[in-house]
Amino acid sequence: MNKIVVLSDTHQNQILLRKVLENENDYNYVFHLGDDYEDLDENLDLITNKNITKVPGIFHPGYKDGSLEKIKQVIINGWSFLLTHDIEDFENTDQIADFYLFGHTHHCNFEEYQKSYYLNPGHLKDDNHRGKEPSYVIILVNKAEINIQFNRIDGSTFYSKKIMKNM
Repeated sequence: MNKIVVLSDTHQNQILLRKVLENENDYNYVFHLGDDYEDLDENLDLITNKNITKVPGIFHPGYKDGSLEKIKQVIINGWSFLLTHDIEDFENTDQIADFYLFGHTHHCNFEEYQKSYYLNPGHLKDDNHRGKEPSYVIILVNKAEINIQFNRIDGSTFYSKKIMKNM
């Protein structure tokens, strides 16, 4: 089983970012969905030997000038994930995925649409931003199923979903 920590909109809040990475153990992957792209770089002690995939937020110079990829694809145990910061960027791709992961709004969200899933983990900007408390997502992946957990900063789960692979 692979464990993915999905984060977005950390906005240089190293306290909340580190708390999540310290609380979650035995993870293999970290997906950072932008704002701020470099935030994980300050936590090398916690992410060494992890698979890191990150995309820039809309205000990052690399996003604006196109020098950084706005959308990245990751495949784990036969499940495909497309990652971006702004959901609108998915309109400009013909890539198809099981999961479309995005940030930007600071509101956690999970929806099924045409046999794919759209997921926003929320934010880690501060203790309460835009009326929402900070949150992140854990995805547990094996070939047959995915378990999704939306978590509060203390690690408690407030929403979970199990998805079986259509064979």
